Amino acid sequence: MTLSGAKAKWLLGGAIVSLCLNLFLVGGMIAGRVHGPMGGPEGKGGGMVMATVPHDLKPIIREKIKARGPDFKIERDKMREIRVRVADALAAEPFDATKLDAALTELEQSAGTMLHLAQQGLSQIATELTPEQRRQWADGWRKMGPRP
Repeated sequence: MTLSGAKAKWLLGGAIVSLCLNLFLVGGMIAGRVHGPMGGPEGKGGGMVMATVPHDLKPIIREKIKARGPDFKIERDKMREIRVRVADALAAEPFDATKLDAALTELEQSAGTMLHLAQQGLSQIATELTPEQRRQWADGWRKMGPRP
């Protein structure tokens, strides 16, 4: 099926927006894996997840996240390869929208896998914490929620 005109533009725009949102969320959760340990020197930063962690728990959570790094590296490397395919499809002449759509779909699936790995990791980390540590972490998540 080939789409053209306004419908194709809306579909492509929606796919790009969806991809950007997924990458933003995944990037926030794994920023430390891309730009050094936890997003900066001596574990400063760390994206959205570390922003939810109370100061006293940061060393504990940081070490538990670090232990899960190899799983993220495999998928991150895969995403880099897919981004090259997206770039190649964008630059190709003649332009092939089907090839671009396939590469974007593959990138979205990979981003979903990264998010899934992050969620599994957070769940596993939670099982390794004491009830008090989980309560403290929950308070951090609540602070990140909507403001009244």
